[in-house]
Amino acid sequence: MPQLLIVLAAAIVFFWIVGKYGRGNPIFIRQAAGIALMALAGFISLRGGVAIAAPLFLLGLGLLGRNFPFQAGNFNWGRRSEGQRSSVRTNMLSMELDHDTGSMDGEILAGQFAGRRLKEMPLQQVLMLLEECQGADPQSANLLEAYLDRTHTDWRTRSGSRKTTGSQRPGTMSKEEAYAVLGLKPTSGEKEIRAAHRRLMKQYHPDHGGSDYLASKINQAKETLVG
Repeated sequence: MPQLLIVLAAAIVFFWIVGKYGRGNPIFIRQAAGIALMALAGFISLRGGVAIAAPLFLLGLGLLGRNFPFQAGNFNWGRRSEGQRSSVRTNMLSMELDHDTGSMDGEILAGQFAGRRLKEMPLQQVLMLLEECQGADPQSANLLEAYLDRTHTDWRTRSGSRKTTGSQRPGTMSKEEAYAVLGLKPTSGEKEIRAAHRRLMKQYHPDHGGSDYLASKINQAKETLVG
């Protein structure tokens, strides 16, 4: 009975940590699960359950991205994309999405802050840029709002009376842009395209801390290439 209580307490702590810090961050959730499985494997091993602990430990290593026999086929949760990035470009912004971390950064292409990187700018200046985009290019404004939602979750409260841009349907997309949005090469096949689409939607869907605009761009890229 004490052992069961310890396991239940550990599970409660794990889900509390994931709920507090892992929202919209699948990389954090995966790594937290890996650490939890390895800790559980150690506890079971100390209690004499080595046969059960061994596969749990290996699965935990896989979730942490370590090489092990199950890291293939359906057991590829720990596989990283080796620095794979997507890019979304508008008239005023060139944004990059990191597949491994889910982070975003971008270069400003036009306007008073042209040539600067978003992550180098304080929030107040990014909000000034947003006002400029709202007046000049709604697509850029939507993309910048997606960046703000990802990096400054309280920006709408802190910006006070500043208006937000209404949802805009993305314009036409070339195949070259579609490959860039999905972070793929033009030689990529349908299986790779669909896999990249699923991976990105898990990170940038509105339900996972993304935005309607980014989700629509990712969907449009997949539809442009494979329907």
